[in-house]
Amino acid sequence: MVKKSKSLKVFFNASVILAGLHSPRGGSAKLLTWAKKRKISGIASEIILDEVLSRCGKINITKNEVNRKLQSVLSEITPPPKRSTVDAFKKIVVDVGDAHVLASGKETKADYIVSLDKKHILVLKGKFKNPKIVSPGELIEIISD
Repeated sequence: MVKKSKSLKVFFNASVILAGLHSPRGGSAKLLTWAKKRKISGIASEIILDEVLSRCGKINITKNEVNRKLQSVLSEITPPPKRSTVDAFKKIVVDVGDAHVLASGKETKADYIVSLDKKHILVLKGKFKNPKIVSPGELIEIISD
């Protein structure tokens, strides 16, 4: 009997969502497609969604388009993380404004946090076991193996 593997839970940082919406050919877009097809379970927080909406004009996409697309892509849009969880991560992150990303990844029990933010998020790679911090390309490699 073949055991059905559970879908990986992936918490998306705003940078990956914006890149995926902007360019249909890159790794970020591939991950959004996999989330839409439920190959992975795509998660973002309301804070991430607000960040995407505030920057969507830079990639020439309307807020309505973003909302429509993300409704079909993401399995879950979570409320902001608890203040206590965010505060715990403020001691670890390079930029305290990014503590919510790690806190949300932890609270949602994500397997991975996927980001393109090299200066603030990816620099923390390897410092956590759960969730693991990866770039879109790294996650594609992990899933494809």
